[in-house]
Amino acid sequence: MSPQALDALRARIQRALTAVQRRAADGFFQSHVLDDGQRHNYSVTGIKSPEQLEDELLTLFVWVWSLKDHLKNTYRLRNLDSRVVEDVVNDCVPLQYVSDIANRAKHGDLRESRSGHFAALTDVGITIPQSAISAITVGAFNVGVDVAKPNEAELRASVQPQGKAPLDAFAVLTNAIEAWETRVLHRIAA
Repeated sequence: MSPQALDALRARIQRALTAVQRRAADGFFQSHVLDDGQRHNYSVTGIKSPEQLEDELLTLFVWVWSLKDHLKNTYRLRNLDSRVVEDVVNDCVPLQYVSDIANRAKHGDLRESRSGHFAALTDVGITIPQSAISAITVGAFNVGVDVAKPNEAELRASVQPQGKAPLDAFAVLTNAIEAWETRVLHRIAA
């Protein structure tokens, strides 16, 4: 992989990270049928949906993990020991969790776990504080929420390894990216 191609991939990861952190969006619509059979509609404007956040997070997990094969190839092209890349993964739990989540996202099922704990992305959501809301409209079967200050909303997502406490997904991703940057990429810089 050329230095330009590797830089382009790193830039793609940064763009994906920026997209995940961005809260503002057109909004979303949800409909629920209550136990009595009545349908209630909820419309939220000005902020991304939890589903969009989950899609963006999964895309980021896949790109962060995909960097591994490109790094190994670059090491080989520069006559460096590509096993270093695998050694870093084996020594970095956040990268192992990224592997589990990326492979589950790509294949739909996870038969093997790099971490040994079959980590999954869970509890993806957005909390909108009252201070971020400019209007709430309530009808008989409809509720509309206008979010004027989406940057005040709190994004949340967890990495849930089996048998362990959940971890903040944003911290796991940050630590994994940092591991690539400080433990692998610095060796091929120049």
